[in-house]
Amino acid sequence: MWAKSGTGTGVGPAGLVGREGELAELAAFLDMAGTEGAVLLLTGDPGVGKTALLDATTELAVAKGVRVVRGSGVEYETDISFAGLHQLVGSLPDELGRLPRSLREALEVALGLGAGPAPSRIAVLNAALSLFDEAAKERPLLLVVDDLHVVDQASRAAVGFVARSLGGRRIGLLGAQRAESGENLRSPGLPELEVAPLDDADALRLLSRRFAHLPRRVLSTVAREAQGNPLALLEFAGSTGVSGDRHGQGAGWGSGPGRDVRALYGARVGRLPRGTREVLLLAALEGSGDIGVLEAAGGPGSLEELAPAERDHLVMVTENGRVVRFRHPLVRSAVVDGSTGEQRRGAHRRLADALAGRPERRGDHLARATTVPDEAVAAVVESAARSSLRRGDADGAIARLRRAAELSPDRADRRRRLSQAAAWVAGHLEVSHEIMREVEGKTAARSLSAAATAGFLVLVTEGDADTAHALLTEAVEQAPVVPGPPHEELETALFTLALASQYSGRPEHWQPLADVLARFPEAAPAAAASLGRVHHDLGSVTDGMLRRLDEEIARLRDQSDADVVIRTALTASYLDRLPGCREAVSRVIRDGGAVGSSMPALMFVALDDLYAGRWQASAGAADELIALSEETGYHLFAQVGHYVAAMTAAQRGALDACREHCEDIWAWSGPRGLRRLENCAHQAAARAALGAADFETAFRHATAICAPGALPPFNPEAVWSAPDLVEAAVRSGRHAEARRHADALRDAGVGHLSSRFALSAATVTAMTSAAEDMVRCFEEALGLPGIEQWPFEVGRAHLAYGERLRRQGLNREARVQLAAARGRFEELGARSWEARAAAELRATGMTRTGRGKAGEALTPQELEVARLAATGLSNPQIASRLFLSPRTVSSHLYRVFPKLGITSRAGLRDALEALPAEPPAPRA
Repeated sequence: MWAKSGTGTGVGPAGLVGREGELAELAAFLDMAGTEGAVLLLTGDPGVGKTALLDATTELAVAKGVRVVRGSGVEYETDISFAGLHQLVGSLPDELGRLPRSLREALEVALGLGAGPAPSRIAVLNAALSLFDEAAKERPLLLVVDDLHVVDQASRAAVGFVARSLGGRRIGLLGAQRAESGENLRSPGLPELEVAPLDDADALRLLSRRFAHLPRRVLSTVAREAQGNPLALLEFAGSTGVSGDRHGQGAGWGSGPGRDVRALYGARVGRLPRGTREVLLLAALEGSGDIGVLEAAGGPGSLEELAPAERDHLVMVTENGRVVRFRHPLVRSAVVDGSTGEQRRGAHRRLADALAGRPERRGDHLARATTVPDEAVAAVVESAARSSLRRGDADGAIARLRRAAELSPDRADRRRRLSQAAAWVAGHLEVSHEIMREVEGKTAARSLSAAATAGFLVLVTEGDADTAHALLTEAVEQAPVVPGPPHEELETALFTLALASQYSGRPEHWQPLADVLARFPEAAPAAAASLGRVHHDLGSVTDGMLRRLDEEIARLRDQSDADVVIRTALTASYLDRLPGCREAVSRVIRDGGAVGSSMPALMFVALDDLYAGRWQASAGAADELIALSEETGYHLFAQVGHYVAAMTAAQRGALDACREHCEDIWAWSGPRGLRRLENCAHQAAARAALGAADFETAFRHATAICAPGALPPFNPEAVWSAPDLVEAAVRSGRHAEARRHADALRDAGVGHLSSRFALSAATVTAMTSAAEDMVRCFEEALGLPGIEQWPFEVGRAHLAYGERLRRQGLNREARVQLAAARGRFEELGARSWEARAAAELRATGMTRTGRGKAGEALTPQELEVARLAATGLSNPQIASRLFLSPRTVSSHLYRVFPKLGITSRAGLRDALEALPAEPPAPRA
């Protein structure tokens, strides 16, 4: 309980009667806020005096030199996300301009002040907190927010976030909301101050000060009927004549102070001229009180109609003349309650016309003005929904799109809009399913968009590829066939069907899709038709398609549509072009929006890091993907996270971790018949076994993906794991199987797709080549351009080369390759693979010295000469740089070669790369 202190007069320092205790608490709150940050929430009934206490605290804060920024909830703005935050941010334009660009843009886009990628909700919250920090640099800051119970949900979340983050900051947050409100800011740990009604003595004291001309009998009656509510006390007494009767009411004064005060306000509004009531209704429904909007909606001279309401103290115009404010929220409610439905719809139409440049607010007013289906209005509301999504307001976007669906006269358009809303709400499955029930509630045949959304949900949440495939196949077959590329709705259905077939990996799912896709002409790289063809046969991808894909990837830097980014990256992931998509998919993760886009984006980041040898980052992204997928119920994406984590563990040599992730995949995917995911786990298990030199186990897992010599269609893992199968076959003595599979990979024609595919094909060819061709084949493989971006694959090629050289008795040459392999694996953290290379090195008779070099350690001068020679410089050029004679350089190189175990300059680069890092210099 908050103690109420007495002053002996019953009048607080701000002139408020009976509020001495509250004012003392608020003064203490201000002192704490100015030094270490504080938050306080005033709660109480309507009219109990919360706003008066906020005003008094604001005056006290200004007197103390505190900067004050105020905002307030508006009942008819609750569906406009960040409308409340906009009021606070709008008061700090200079500070907003000083924020770092990323923070400033997050706020500007979320509040509709600028354009750009949709920011995540947490980015907006952090940006708001940083803005308030900036405003509090020179002097303490007090944020005052009235009527929190009608602040929009997004702003309420922002206020709550700031409230919980004020510790150690010179910022105070003072809010007020109704006690009975269902939507509130209450949270454990946030202090509240309940503002109670005045007791009888204080109620009489207030009335006596304001209405000394009324008889004591009347004041006592008013005090009893008002039940200690200060607003009711003043309004009841103000409406009472000298005789004691309230104007127009007689003796029966109602059952509750709040209701009676609203009735009094309603009577006062009803006595105003018609033109005044019309402008007041515009102001009540517009919400912000913007004079410019009201004048545009009301027409020329309409603002002059406000004068009677101003004289009756129902509204006031701010000092700058730009905003109209209602004296109390109950006045606003009385204005709306006193209007007819047709009057409200007419006001909304006029406001929509006045807000032509603000798509979301225009759409909202048009939606409220329309009672029957209207496609023109539905299209405007849908456009408003897309505008909301672009600035990160997914909740507002979904609400607007559902309203657009309600206004759609055509059932197909209605289903399309509802299905899109279900897709946007990814991450909130209960809402997705609720919307889908609305879609399916109609007896008409399922639309393409509804089928795509339902199929997507059942696939990613339950892993039910059979149901998803059946739903989508039926819908696609019923779609009319038109020449040219598929339209947007059909494209979405085809893409979702491709996903279901892809994760299934079974011919009974792929063949029907292949038949459907064959009907369409060659499409854009990110289209479903292109994805299906890539997945069917990687080697069939033409140079023309690769060129178009590269062009599409280059345009991603300016692409704000997350769906386009994700679909392009998906095709790119099959063709080793994820590095070019990295910035765009990272933006999808950073900017948030639909959670359903963030999870695939995380997949691509994790895969890109895996291929590039950034395994710690890859494992971190995989863990984040697993956690997010399980949290949101999108279990299918979690399996991809387990696959990336398993591959990272396999290449690091963390065998137990790899096995656990593989078993998770098999346990979830096996019963659901998701063959492709099962193959992914087999690929990781084979890779782990190879690192541990367990070639029999590796062969068993690799051949679970495909048989030796076969690369089945719709099985990309067969191509990616081909080097694993060939190596396992070679090292387990199955040379015929190894040759057949190497030939199959070479004949697949994948070498032109990327340097990684080219290296894989060349390496397996070299591994299975005749002895007289082996050196040439390996040298050609390691001489391919662009392979340095695939460090693990390069290390494997060096290892395979060194192993064959050693088995042919060429130990000196083998050491160079094996040392290069060991160096690569050591740098990557591939412990089991490093151990394999080290064991092979020991078998050549080579051991590490204390510094880990072959033979005698190089002197500093020899090392410098060797490094320059490795770059291709001639002896005279090296001599010129180091101020030596060419003969001295030659002598150094003569001693360097045997120390490194090489015989020519050609081996310098790899031998030097195999050297460990120099030890740090001792500190002085």
